[in-house]
Amino acid sequence: MYSLIFDWAQTRGVDEPAHMVAYVASIFIGLLAALIVRKVSRKLLVMFFTRKKGDVSAMLVKNRFFAWLSNLTVPIILSGVAAHVGMHSVFWSRTIAVLIVVIVMFLLDSLIRSIGDIYSMYEVSKTVPIRGALQILEITVFIVGAIVLISIFVDRSPIALLSGLGAMTAIVTIVFKDAILGFVAGIQLSANDLVRVGEVIEIPPRGIGGTVLDISLVTVKVESFDKTIVAIPAYTFISEPFVNRRGMIDSGARRIMRSFNIDANTVRVCNADMIAKFQTMPLISDYVQADMTDSGTCHTNMTNIGVFREYVTAYLRSRADIRQDLTLMVRQLTAADVGIPFEVFAFATAVDLVPFEGIQSDIFDHIYAVIPEFGLRLYQRASGYDGKL
Repeated sequence: MYSLIFDWAQTRGVDEPAHMVAYVASIFIGLLAALIVRKVSRKLLVMFFTRKKGDVSAMLVKNRFFAWLSNLTVPIILSGVAAHVGMHSVFWSRTIAVLIVVIVMFLLDSLIRSIGDIYSMYEVSKTVPIRGALQILEITVFIVGAIVLISIFVDRSPIALLSGLGAMTAIVTIVFKDAILGFVAGIQLSANDLVRVGEVIEIPPRGIGGTVLDISLVTVKVESFDKTIVAIPAYTFISEPFVNRRGMIDSGARRIMRSFNIDANTVRVCNADMIAKFQTMPLISDYVQADMTDSGTCHTNMTNIGVFREYVTAYLRSRADIRQDLTLMVRQLTAADVGIPFEVFAFATAVDLVPFEGIQSDIFDHIYAVIPEFGLRLYQRASGYDGKL
């Protein structure tokens, strides 16, 4: 092409600048041809790989993989034109090498991002996140690409440049301390499977809690219970204690551990009337009857608070929404000046907040309502309304 243009310029009487005219025209035509081939090849690639609708093709198109792949035609055609022209060979060889390196960098980056998007469509991505590992690959690609580009510009071997990076390590460590900490923490989060997308976590020292939306190399995005989004540095999960509710969700049970106080002045040994009344209560009639003698008296000095404890235990055992295969107990805590603490410890079958709170409220609604039936009374501090109702 160069010789044809040169001969044409000479036939038109252009002698001195004929070489320059042929050179500029060849480069212009080569660029135009490269852009046309790039556009055509891109359309052909997209048409070929998207004939059958699929997630893989859609993600590759979304991340411009085919666009960067078609861009490779530009330096390939330019290299042919430059070789044919034979002028400024050093400039064109470096320019073409730079173009190839840049295109390959972004081509690999788009491929890595496509792999991440495709992987995120599968359920396994929630339990085994790989975004951190993919980000490491992206960073590696750009670091290697930058080193190769610098080596092209200074005309030195990339290995020689790498040997000089050791002296910069201390400075880089100080300047990019937070980024490095986040980088290392992100790897540990993924490797040790500490946090997954969709899990409910809490960080008590920071007063943060919510659902994990995204796990990147340096940050973890959490949707708080008030629907605000919080970006937490990844190294926070390594340097500070946090609560992960994964075990609760996996077990399908959520703990109920709530106490209330019984007025100590209402605790007494059961009399005959109390025993007769308790024998009519289905949940504890067998318990009371088992302690009775043939003469109608008790083997032990049964107390109303003891019978009440057995009643609450039997009540929890009778509920289908309480896990019977896990720890279930009703116990007294150390008495204090606010009465006798009574604690219910059990596990509900619901783990989501709303149904769980419904179960817990139903249980304590019943307990509070039935306490007077045992001659007991909840302890509460005196107020100005006492005795007026």
